[in-house]
Amino acid sequence: MNRPWTRRQVLAQMGIAAAAVHTLDPHELCCAVPAYAQTADKELFELRKVGDGLYAAIAATRYKVNCNAAVIVTNDGVVVVDSHSKPSAARALYKEIQGITTKPIRKVINTHFHFDHWQGNEAYAETNPGLEVVASQRTKENLTRPDAGLGGIPFVEKQVASLLPAEIQKLKDDVMRATNPEAKARLESSLQQAEAYLQELKSFKPTLPTRTVSTTMTLQEGGREIQLHVLGRGHTDGDLFIYLPREKVVATGDAFIDWMPFLNDAYPEDWVQTLTALEKLDFAQVIPGHGTVLPKSQLAFFRGYLADLIAAVKKAAGEGASLEEMQKKIGDELAPKYERGMSKYPLGQYRDRIGVNVEMVLKKVVKKA
Repeated sequence: MNRPWTRRQVLAQMGIAAAAVHTLDPHELCCAVPAYAQTADKELFELRKVGDGLYAAIAATRYKVNCNAAVIVTNDGVVVVDSHSKPSAARALYKEIQGITTKPIRKVINTHFHFDHWQGNEAYAETNPGLEVVASQRTKENLTRPDAGLGGIPFVEKQVASLLPAEIQKLKDDVMRATNPEAKARLESSLQQAEAYLQELKSFKPTLPTRTVSTTMTLQEGGREIQLHVLGRGHTDGDLFIYLPREKVVATGDAFIDWMPFLNDAYPEDWVQTLTALEKLDFAQVIPGHGTVLPKSQLAFFRGYLADLIAAVKKAAGEGASLEEMQKKIGDELAPKYERGMSKYPLGQYRDRIGVNVEMVLKKVVKKA
């Protein structure tokens, strides 16, 4: 397998200044893969068996990124945790699920309101009458709030009206400027994905939660015990954790992932405490929102990054450092401990996000904005 190009290598080939990396919208850093990512020859999901009748659907790296899903097969149906960024992706996973079982999808559980975790609900509702969609009470509220952040019906409307047309035009311009054949092919693939995504959203039918959780809930689903826990604010103010005590597996959504966290809709200090509460549950494996299946031990690493980042920003702010000074200094200080572990994929890498994360902690923790 060829090693994916680094960001700097591709920018050099495309003739774009390296400084342009720092002008990317933080939303793009959260939920879209850079246009050079290798995506065209990969399937959308890889189903990995985690336990008896329990699977992790690991999303392939694509320009229009999808979240992972947990697939829980019960005696009389299937429960799916999170439904990706678009109905076509959910349909693709549903087809794979049918290769395992022909039982109907009984429930979809959404871990939070970000667009890449719920916009596929529609596809499951189409093919499974009586589908129940479960989320935290706060997530249900966020899905209709105009100021919630990177998700919900207002964000769908914003994508269709302005964000995607602008993104598509930029990709067209980048294709025209590209001189390297490989980079141009990748941009063309990204353009095709963006145009297809826009067409899907134009006919999008929001499928919202029909049942909510405020603190905890236990579902008895065809011989399975599935616990739902709201442990506190973290990646969003409505994060929901799905815990299977017998199988010792937890699905976390983006409250725990295998790359750098996205803090723009987050509550950094609360997040550390929420992960501490999660750690008290008796589990061995984690199906994260993005990345691969992880052992419980990896949770301490992820939580440690958040705690160390917060401490470093507080210290630098107390010393009177500017944002730019903080971003460079803290990025270098934390790199020996976190850069390698947070840079395993072509997206969500340490150097791409550390600056934005420093800015978000300064805003949310120090300035209390």
